[in-house]
Amino acid sequence: MVYKQRFQNPNYKNTASKNYAHVRYIATRPRVAKNEGMNHGLFGCLKPGTSMTEFQDWKDVARLVYQNSRRHVTMYRSVVSFGEDTAKELLLTDKKAWERYIENHIRTIAEKNGIRREHFQWAAALHREKSHPHLHVVFWDDSDEKAKIKNPFTHPSVPNNIRRQMIKDTFADRIRAYGEEKTRAAADLRKISNSLVDDFERHIRLLGNKRYRKLREEYDLDAELAEDFDFSDSTLNETADKVFRLKSALPPKGRIAYQLLPEELKKQVDALTAYLLAQVPELKKLREDYVESKMKMVHLYGGSEEYLSSQRKKFEAEADKIIANRILGMVKTLNRLDDEGRAAEYREGRKKYYVEQMVLEMLDMLSSLVDTNCRQYDDFEKAWQGELSKEARKELYLKYQDKGYEH
Repeated sequence: MVYKQRFQNPNYKNTASKNYAHVRYIATRPRVAKNEGMNHGLFGCLKPGTSMTEFQDWKDVARLVYQNSRRHVTMYRSVVSFGEDTAKELLLTDKKAWERYIENHIRTIAEKNGIRREHFQWAAALHREKSHPHLHVVFWDDSDEKAKIKNPFTHPSVPNNIRRQMIKDTFADRIRAYGEEKTRAAADLRKISNSLVDDFERHIRLLGNKRYRKLREEYDLDAELAEDFDFSDSTLNETADKVFRLKSALPPKGRIAYQLLPEELKKQVDALTAYLLAQVPELKKLREDYVESKMKMVHLYGGSEEYLSSQRKKFEAEADKIIANRILGMVKTLNRLDDEGRAAEYREGRKKYYVEQMVLEMLDMLSSLVDTNCRQYDDFEKAWQGELSKEARKELYLKYQDKGYEH
């Protein structure tokens, strides 16, 4: 289990807009588990003492978070994450199960952060990542007393104690069984001690150290996007303008694919790709991560400097093509809206929404591919260390090299 917690300093000038963007990200990013009949997945409780609810509009929560941030209220951001196998074992197989889980444990988060129940407000969303399904939880204290804190600080022991308590409550039976295996007296196991939880957690980590490390890395990548993803209005408007100019230049019917475009339209798509890479640092970083994840396999097999350079250029072109096809995917969506007589949906203010979704899909696609590449590398590395001839290793390398995104 991974639990992490952080916050943007409420005294910084851009904190309110970043917190708004964070809520938007967790509520609407690709693979979010959406509320029934809605275009987002945000749920939680804004009225202490009432039941958890699925919010009708994520913007209502985002605006409240923005207003609180302007009042210098600290907006805490946390993530609860399990490996895929553990989530299945805990029967966390759908959104409702995750909602019940966090509702049962949300008091732990409040109490360990010193927030009284009557002042605790929170919102959450489930992200269905295959290897590490996880919940993003935004929470805060709405009391005037907390709003006055000028230099907020959370001691590292707070998230550590939250994780420890959630492990106690989630895995109580397994921890007791583990203690009994260690020949401890049954009487000592009536109350699960912190030291036993720590010992159990170390034991689990040692059993799957590589998997646990990977889980932490995957969380860190997602948290980095959730924390930093934001657009300026100028970037949104410029991107929307370029997308709609491209839309008007393409035929409204028929297949739209990068490799089938005339050269001058390819140049237009390439220019938009280059613009996005220059304006969205997260996208540029994921492009670099994609290339490096592919190059790991190449370096394992080896080759001349010229060969390595040619492979790097090849993978850079692949990454750019992924971005280009996401752009063209948005053009297809806009054409479909035209066919359905819903063109008004993307006029003016809605243009920004569709542009944001387009870039989120790019980030999501590249993030997933980086993860897939790293997993394939791990599998390949294990096979490589076996008793294989040079020719067999070459065949294995070529087999794995051909796996991945279909353009």
